[in-house]
Amino acid sequence: MIEEEYVGSKYHLAVAKRLYENYSKFSDKRLIVGVINELAKATSKIIKAYLIHEKKRNLRDFIDVVGMKYFDKLTIDNLLKILEIERAQKSSPVEFAKGDKIIMLVDGKYRILTVGRLAEFIDSCDKVVAFFTLKFRQV
Repeated sequence: MIEEEYVGSKYHLAVAKRLYENYSKFSDKRLIVGVINELAKATSKIIKAYLIHEKKRNLRDFIDVVGMKYFDKLTIDNLLKILEIERAQKSSPVEFAKGDKIIMLVDGKYRILTVGRLAEFIDSCDKVVAFFTLKFRQV
């Protein structure tokens, strides 16, 4: 089970990275939506892998115990923000891209996500996956 989650997170992260690289070439909003979705899948799976490894149960355990044990607050906040953005993107009735920004209507307010911020999220997820690889994975 833990191997399945780990491999899934690496796969989805690799897809998110490729979509992000292609966005710099083609500037298509669909690629950004794909990055958000794939990054959320990668984040969800790597969090599950950590929870299984630490024998914990839910996201609150990851935030309070597991995440604080291995990562700084900024990294944990970025992982949570990825999941929040994905939920917001799916429920947003209005969504459009302008330049290097994607604008969504969330709970009656316009929220702006920049491509640069998305790169930070990719780096945070990559850091968490890489740490799991070094620390826990038995080859």
